[in-house]
This record gives sequence, structure tokens and C-alpha cells, in this order.
Amino acid sequence: MDVAADVSTVVEAVGWDRFAVWGGSGGAPHALAVAARLPDRVTACASVVGLAPYDAPGLDWYADMSAGNVEESQAAARGERVYRPLVERLAAEAIADIEAGGIQVSDAYQLPEVDRRALAARREEQGYLDRMDLTYRHGIDGWIDDCMALTEPWGFELSKLTTPTSVWYGPADVLASRAHHEYLLSVIPAAQRRELHGDHLVNNTDLAAVYDWLAEL
Repeated sequence: MDVAADVSTVVEAVGWDRFAVWGGSGGAPHALAVAARLPDRVTACASVVGLAPYDAPGLDWYADMSAGNVEESQAAARGERVYRPLVERLAAEAIADIEAGGIQVSDAYQLPEVDRRALAARREEQGYLDRMDLTYRHGIDGWIDDCMALTEPWGFELSKLTTPTSVWYGPADVLASRAHHEYLLSVIPAAQRRELHGDHLVNNTDLAAVYDWLAEL
């Protein structure tokens, strides 16, 4: 993934010789890419509710994912012509649901109750409505690019990672399902298993635990 070159440019600009990296959900593969491409600079890497490679041998990539997530991922794999109309519809539905007092993820994604409560609680955060407006009304190009990238070859081998790596997962996650985490744990050398208190939405307690783990190494 090209993100490693971008990160290298940034850390050189700020003068960091060594650093830790983590990524959540669709950002987790990018964190793994940085660790793979910059092994002499990355002290530790955490994959948090992340996905496995789309072409992972022996993995049923869609196993235990919710219907909505399967539909979206399959559309992303078919390319922008198919995927963009779906994202436009999802974004419009998200805005409508938010304005009606709901959450931004439709029922088709079948989120566990703990994740639904976490999303509902975010409505109380300062600037929430402004952030959602920017995300869903004006920001779908990034959404499209990010999800399509997850269905492309990653360009590195997980089995060759030398950076200390942990894999954090929610036991009932339906967006990055358990099969993905088990695959990562089986392939990444000496990967450490960490189970979260929630599922796909990472709460403050778990986030602090991720940072504590990264700081230890």
C-alpha cells in the first residue's frame, strides 16, 4: 500500500526516527503496511478491528459479516462504476437517519447492540452534526477510495512482518468478522491476541489499552 511512503515523508518532516503505529477498521491494513515497509523505524503495530487481505488463501472473506457489509464490500470489489451509486445512497440514508435522531449506520449492517449504543452516544459530542455532514454529504470520494483499496492486493506479505504486532478484535464484530482476526493471528509472526470490551466501535478504555501496549515496546 502506498500509505507507507506518505508516512515516511511525514515522520521525516517532523524528525521522528522511531515510532509506533496503529489503525482501526479500514485503517488497520494501512498500519500493517507501514510496519511491513518501514521495519527499522516502526517499534510496534496494532491492528484494531481490522480486515485480512481480500485474496487471503483459504479465507472466506465474507464469513460472519452482516448482509449490509457483504453488499458494500462486493460492490467495492466490482469497481467504482458499481460502488459509487451504492455509496451515494448509503450516504443519503445516513444523513436522513441522523437528522431524524438516529445513527448513521443502517439496520442492514446488523450492528451488535453495544456498537449501536456507542454510535448513539456520539450524538452528544460537541460538533457531532457538523462532522457527520462533512463525512456523508461532502466526503464520499474518500469513502469510495478507502473501501476499494481493501479489495486490492496489499503488496506485502504478512508472514514476513518483523515488527511486534497485536491484533485487537470484538468477539461479535460483523464488519471485520472473527475469521479475519483469526487469519491475521495465524499468519503474522508472534502476533499477540487482544479481545476488546466492545465489538467494532472502540471505547475509550480499549483505546487507552491499545496506546499502553504500543508504548510498552
